[in-house]
Amino acid sequence: MGLNALLVCLYEESEALEHLAFKLEQEQLALVAGRPRLLARNSAEFSAAVSALDAVSRRREELVAAAAAAAGLPPTATLRALAASSSDEDERRVLADRRQTMLELVARVNELCADNRRILARNLAATTDALALLGETPSYTAAATTSATRGAPRMLDARA
Repeated sequence: MGLNALLVCLYEESEALEHLAFKLEQEQLALVAGRPRLLARNSAEFSAAVSALDAVSRRREELVAAAAAAAGLPPTATLRALAASSSDEDERRVLADRRQTMLELVARVNELCADNRRILARNLAATTDALALLGETPSYTAAATTSATRGAPRMLDARA
């Protein structure tokens, strides 16, 4: 069944998901700390982590399809179906454990993505409010650039 190759690949995919979660946590820290200059670097590292995850995920799909074919299952069989079809109790347990680990990691990545989106939305709202206080109304052009129109000059009291 090529179980060893599949298990190694599943472990590598778990590591890739862990790395992706780490990059999302770094992004979150930069967002919360108000350090936008760190976001460009983190975005490049995040893209590299996504590419690495994509490569290992493709390899896992190939290994699962080969293992499914060997077990008499369709090539689109899932890890759950592959585990259920195994006659060896240890294989079933190991595949079920790896599947559960993967589900938990994907849920963690999804949660971090949602948290980062909320932080970005909150920061955008705060920036828009601050610009409105200054009399500027930013708008976006069709080329995805911003243009801000200035209202009358205002004086702010820093002591307030």
